[in-house]
Amino acid sequence: MRQLGLSRAGLVSGRTLWLGGTEYAYSRAASNFNCSAVSLETVYDVVDAFWLLLNGCGVGGKPKAGTLHGYYRRIHDFRVIPSGRGQDERGRKTNTEDLPTAANGWTWTVGVGDSAEAWAKALGKLLVSPRGRTDKLVVDFSEVRGPGGRLKGYGWICNGYKPMADALAAVHAILNRNAGNLLAENDIGDIFNWCGTVLSSRRAAEAMVMDDTHPGVWEFATRKKDYWLNGNGQRRQSNNSILFWRRPSVDDISDLLTLNLNGGEPGFVNADAALRRCPWFQLFNPCYEICLPSHGFCNLVSLSLPHFDHDFTALERATYVMARANYRQTCVDLHDGVLQPRWHQTNESLRLCGVSFTGIVQAGWLTDYQIRRLRNAAVSGAYSMADELGL
Repeated sequence: MRQLGLSRAGLVSGRTLWLGGTEYAYSRAASNFNCSAVSLETVYDVVDAFWLLLNGCGVGGKPKAGTLHGYYRRIHDFRVIPSGRGQDERGRKTNTEDLPTAANGWTWTVGVGDSAEAWAKALGKLLVSPRGRTDKLVVDFSEVRGPGGRLKGYGWICNGYKPMADALAAVHAILNRNAGNLLAENDIGDIFNWCGTVLSSRRAAEAMVMDDTHPGVWEFATRKKDYWLNGNGQRRQSNNSILFWRRPSVDDISDLLTLNLNGGEPGFVNADAALRRCPWFQLFNPCYEICLPSHGFCNLVSLSLPHFDHDFTALERATYVMARANYRQTCVDLHDGVLQPRWHQTNESLRLCGVSFTGIVQAGWLTDYQIRRLRNAAVSGAYSMADELGL
């Protein structure tokens, strides 16, 4: 495996190259994974999705109305207290909350801590508003460090409080607009999209899906049409697709292609075939190459075919070795104090692996039979590591 890595012939994911073997990779085990998916039904699901995005894990989501709701009653006054700290001035790591009372003028104050855990949970606080009178909401970022510094563990550059403040202000507007009502799928999707704007990197990628039989599927299909003109810039964060559980008509396909011509979306998915291939299938990751359950993860490793230059024996062995590494990456404890226990349980059950090849076009020498051999090598490699670990 070392030889494969040094020659760039085979590599584990970039996050594992950076974090693998460190204490950080175990305390925040979600940072090991490229891809995840979750049905966005409860406040816990939304917090989990935000937490994963902040950890650089792409998230596929399926908004489901029926539980999430707006504020109990409108909050007319909203204020953000900005941070005045420098890039190396770290503040309190945890959130604080002062509930509205007559003594404080019915002001609800959420003090945002200086950590990814605090940011994810701060969103959760807004989604569970006080039931009594609330005249004013103050979100205090004074404990958050300034932009420009390098984040411990990840190595990313800190954006500061501003993207988070913008996202929470937008979420506040959505919850205010739906005061006293359940959130519709589009509202939940917008909250999910705003979560993706906080970490401005490729790893904040999102996907959203909706069943073709859903009454709101047409609104979902057109949600990104001219989004940059109507104040919905957050909607650029997700690739949106419709799940077809039945064979679409020719007219259905024609309508979808016309929509794509105008706005680039939605994608359309043969969900029936996905379910037959993977009995756990419910959702996809942002790149749509992995069938995932809700609250499920997948990780990727890759082999560069041009490096093997017609040496099929070496390629077959490398595929076996990389699949073993891929399985080993799943052997982590996902009880991190934020994620629901279901994520760990699902990972324990499935331990999904993704062994991929790059440079297929430059490897025209590979036959169909050899490609089947490579698939078998990947499967047997993952199984061999499972057997050694008694899993």
